[in-house]
Amino acid sequence: MLVDDHDELMGPAAAPLVQAMSQSLPAAGVVTGEVYVDQVELNTPVCRSAEDVWRSLRDLRAIVGKEGGRVMAAGLHPTAPVGVADIATSPRYDRILDEYAGLLRTPTAALQVHVGLPDEHTTMLAYRGLRNRLPLLRALAAGSPYWHGLDSGQATARAAIIRSYPRTTMPPLLRSWDDYVARTEALMAAAEASDHTYVWWEMRPRPLLGTLEVRVMDAVPSLSTVAALTALVQGIARRAVESPDDVDLDDDVLAVNDHRAARHGLDTRVVDVDGSLRPLREVAGRVVAEARAVLAADRMDAPLEPLEGALVRETEPNRQRRVVAAGGMAALLADLLARTVDLEG
Repeated sequence: MLVDDHDELMGPAAAPLVQAMSQSLPAAGVVTGEVYVDQVELNTPVCRSAEDVWRSLRDLRAIVGKEGGRVMAAGLHPTAPVGVADIATSPRYDRILDEYAGLLRTPTAALQVHVGLPDEHTTMLAYRGLRNRLPLLRALAAGSPYWHGLDSGQATARAAIIRSYPRTTMPPLLRSWDDYVARTEALMAAAEASDHTYVWWEMRPRPLLGTLEVRVMDAVPSLSTVAALTALVQGIARRAVESPDDVDLDDDVLAVNDHRAARHGLDTRVVDVDGSLRPLREVAGRVVAEARAVLAADRMDAPLEPLEGALVRETEPNRQRRVVAAGGMAALLADLLARTVDLEG
């Protein structure tokens, strides 16, 4: 999200800035505008490792800074006012605005990770493994407790907003590519949608890209955390292909797990893949270790290190609450901005 000198959302004033910084650098990636006029999307090129992702996003954030942009990476802007947000115009965005109406009231920002898969069967193995663990990814990235200047009580208020949007749900239990095609075509027909990109599950196959797109995580300020979460997604997907889960969590159970993760972050319990109720920090420790084990064979596990520390310290939402308690909301805005523009952090 682009902010002004007072760390507040820029609104329509951001439009010329977004136009100026919207460019493609083959080595770094692409900076584009988004549905909100005071928001940019930083798109990396295809990367082999999370370290490559870190380098690309460092360069893309630097581009924004060179153009005079002040960028804040967070699931929500903590003090965004209540009201209709400033929406960009395009045929796609006009359709979305018509369908969402007043639900588009404040910008939301997500960390979206695509994992490339070679074929449909492998994609569905990765889908099943990642689906069972999406609430864990939600909790690890949760960092938007403040909404319209108030503490929402949530670890990620962004999740509550996203749930209000049509066809934006946890991904359904699917066991085959044919299941995916049938489910998606039914939704498209019901919504009179022109293509599958109007189905916004928190994780979804992207057939034209050959990827599985994980959309559940808040945008996070720290580049090292971005790399860690990217490596975790990659590691979960790879392990799911090499050692598939024996079971799939029921849709309703997964939804409860996700609600708990959105409400409490890591400080809750969820139903694990064996059906037992376990502390989410315990589940996270095992999943991170599993991801490290499969990535270590190709020496791609180093970016996971920040997550091991995150599992034993205070959560990001509670950190933000502590900052506000000590210095007020202005201190939190300054903190989020400083961590976002730290290109080595």
